[in-house]
Order: sequence, then C-alpha cells, then structure tokens
Amino acid sequence: MILACTLLPCLHPAWASDDSANSAPANEASAPPPAPDVKTPKPAKYDIDRIGQRNVSHGANVYSLERERNMGRSMAAVVDRGTTFITDPEVTSYVTRLAQNLARHSDAEVPFTVKVIDSLNARVFALPGGFLYVDKGLITDLDNEAEFTALIAHEVAHVAARHATRYATRKHTWDVLALPIIWASGPAAIGAQQIAPLNLLKFTRDAELEADLLGIQYQYAAGYDPQALVDALERLSGLENKLRPKAANTKTSLHDHIARAYASYPPTDERILKLQSDISTLLPERTDYILDSSEFQRVKARLFDRPILRHNRSAEAAANGPVLRRPSASASSEFAASSGAITKGPLPLVFSYLPAPRD
Repeated sequence: MILACTLLPCLHPAWASDDSANSAPANEASAPPPAPDVKTPKPAKYDIDRIGQRNVSHGANVYSLERERNMGRSMAAVVDRGTTFITDPEVTSYVTRLAQNLARHSDAEVPFTVKVIDSLNARVFALPGGFLYVDKGLITDLDNEAEFTALIAHEVAHVAARHATRYATRKHTWDVLALPIIWASGPAAIGAQQIAPLNLLKFTRDAELEADLLGIQYQYAAGYDPQALVDALERLSGLENKLRPKAANTKTSLHDHIARAYASYPPTDERILKLQSDISTLLPERTDYILDSSEFQRVKARLFDRPILRHNRSAEAAANGPVLRRPSASASSEFAASSGAITKGPLPLVFSYLPAPRD
C-alpha cells in the first residue's frame, strides 16, 4: 500500500492543475486587490496566442518523438494491410489539405499522414506519431465542413498532447512497480489491482476533455466555428438520452458514480458543459467563422455517387471557393434587428460519434 500511494502522484494527469506554478508568494498577500475589470490571465499552457510554442505534451513519457513515430508507423502498417482506401484524388487531396491546415494551426511536433478509408463507418482516429485515418462514412454523415474539422482537430489534439505514449508510460510504470503487490495476498493486493485501472481510466477521461479543449482552439486558429463540436456532441447527447432508461429518482445513484469512475470516456453532458465554458472564456470573439464550403459538399456528393454540377474547377479556385460563414453573436443580433436573418438551426439527428460498425 505504501508503494501504491507513492505511485499515485506519478499517475496524476500533467494538465490537471497548474496551481503551484500560478500561486502568489506569501508576501504579496498585503498587496492591493486588482481592479474589478482586470481578467485573470489564462494559463500559458492553453493560451491560444501561443499555439505552437506551448508544451501541451508535458508529462511523464519514456517515449521520444522518434520512438513514438516509429510506433505509430508500425501500427499504421497493420491497419493498412487489412484496409481498403479511397483512391479518388479529389477526395484524398481535400481531406489531406484540411487535416494539414489544422495541423499547421496546432501544437503537434510531428508530420501527419492522412488516409481516407473506404468504409461506411463514421469514424476518425489518429495513431501515435501523426497517422490519421478518416472513414468515408464520416464525411457522408456530416452536414458541413466545420463539423468535419471539429472531429479531425480533436484527433490532432490527441497527437499533439501525446496522450497515447503518456498513457503507455503510466501503464508500464504501474505494471513494473506493482508486480510484487499484485502477487501478494489479502486486501492489499485487491486494493492495488483496483488503483491502477481507476487512475488509468481517469487519465483517458482527462485526455478526452483536453483533446476537446485543444481541438476547438485549433479549429478557431484555422478560422472555423468551434461551436460545431458542441453541436455534434449535443446531437449525440440527445441520442444517448433517448436510449437511456428513465429512472423514477433523478438523483445520482451509487451505481452512476461507480459507472463514471470506470468509464473510459467522460459523460457527453460533461463534455458539452466544459466546451461551452471554454469557448466563452478562452476564445476571443470573432467577426465570423467558417461553417461550410462548396468543396466539402462536392466531395460529399462524389462519395455519395451523386451528380456534381460545375465540378471542373482549378485547384486554386477549389481551395478559395465559396464558404458559408457564421457571424458572431453580436453581429447576428445586429443583423437580425435590421432584417429577417436566416440563422443556423438544429442539426439533424444523423451524426454519430465513433459509432459501432454498420451491418
């Protein structure tokens, strides 16, 4: 048990708190309070003005970037052997250009390799070292480019923060140090076997929340609407609520607490609330945001095998083609007061976030 308690600080997520770094010395207690209009400075780790210069991957990690890249390359080789990819150059060029643009506006320190899988599943995932895979079904299920970039940015954030190798480091450390305790008998061994799963699961939950935060920052830096991820999660939350049985007592039960402790993903409602807070507090307001582009709709039509109008355009014209932009809240209210504004309505319930494979 002493060994387990000694290990706990090592398993604590690196981004969980920066209080010790930001705490004021004791001799400043007598200093006059700041003016009421002075805002609390943002933590340097999440300062959006320093994207690319922040150490978001800080934390215990025995893997070098080169070793992490080699690990991802080996995993990608396994994926590639049993996978059929889209070879349409317009589709692959578009998806690659979109992902590379987000990577340029991120903290990632590795190059990205992007491939589109010929599958009706709606998934996007990234392997360690920057190997990104997108299912064809994800593109056809989404409504606009901002939703697409939201999910890609979330995966880019996992790579930038090096969540996979940081998790592997913690798991390996526990496996080595806890071996004598696990082989012991009695309550100490049972407790030791439970501590590691709980802490590793907490790490994965915190990693998802951090990937959400970093992802909307990368979206914002690239000019896209960060609200798109919230919209997608709200749609998922609505589906979850429909599937969840209605309980007579609305209070959180012991079973709910235990289920959340052993969950590898944070609850969707928790992700939504945190994202809404992060968008309002960490992202400066903009005049407008990119919501959609004609190129996304054209690529989606190609994957649907539908007729495409006016598709013979140069690459430069496609890259700089028409986009649908969402004005900021203040601009929207001013426009609505002067004319009949058309606002962005609720998204249809067709989006699924990493669903089970289709039949």
